[in-house]
Amino acid sequence: MTSKLVKRMKPLLGTFVEVGAYINHQEESVLNHIFNKIETIHDQMSFHNPNSALSTLNNSPNKWVNLPDETLSVMRKAKQLSLDSNHLFNCTLGGYLVDKGVLPNHFAHSFQSSGKASDIEIQTHQARLTAPVLISLDGIAKGYAVDQAINVMKQHNIVAGWVNAGGDLKVFGDVTLPISQRQNETNIQPLTHLNNQALASSEIHLHSTPRFPGQIIDSTGRQPQPGVISVIAEDAWLADGLTKVLALQPESDRHATAKRFNVTYLSSSPLTNRTAL
Repeated sequence: MTSKLVKRMKPLLGTFVEVGAYINHQEESVLNHIFNKIETIHDQMSFHNPNSALSTLNNSPNKWVNLPDETLSVMRKAKQLSLDSNHLFNCTLGGYLVDKGVLPNHFAHSFQSSGKASDIEIQTHQARLTAPVLISLDGIAKGYAVDQAINVMKQHNIVAGWVNAGGDLKVFGDVTLPISQRQNETNIQPLTHLNNQALASSEIHLHSTPRFPGQIIDSTGRQPQPGVISVIAEDAWLADGLTKVLALQPESDRHATAKRFNVTYLSSSPLTNRTAL
């Protein structure tokens, strides 16, 4: 039976998630499994939800907290990426973002604006924060959800497809997706093509705005340069995390970082609209 392209979209992960899959009519129910997996990860790791597993951890400093396997997996990845990037990636900056009004404050205790990877301890089924820091996993969790959604497709023998969660994108199988970058309201530039790869992009602004509420920050006060960073990697969680790392580095350091993590990156400046690969 010939497969056809089926696309669905739902609001999840703080954005709109599009799933595209080459399937036959009898397989369309697998789309429900894909979105269920994404929704599970969203519910577990949402900073905004006071009842999420992540919020339970953030509300329990110095206590071991039982956590779902997916949440622990993302925390391990986040901690290791922090160590591997010399702490340029830092998931303990939730307190800073709360103080700035970017993230909600639903915490009964006082908290630090930032911490370090060593403030996070992880066991087989539990984690503990040894300092009153607030963990934010939003971006890296979004990439992880994309990776897991692709795994669900493969488990159900779908031969090709993609998942796009607000710019965190992964493609697999015999399909190539053209990727473009919006330079401004009217200018869209071709960027690259993806085949069996993942991509994440971060648009860098020095200040939060209603249109771009997210911020890339460094606990030492280092300021990123405005522009857009895109990373192409094997996994979407790594691509997303490394956009933050590269955004905080000067251009002269980025090539070495990309080589160390075996990824490709593209950067553009709003002043020049040029892209470097």
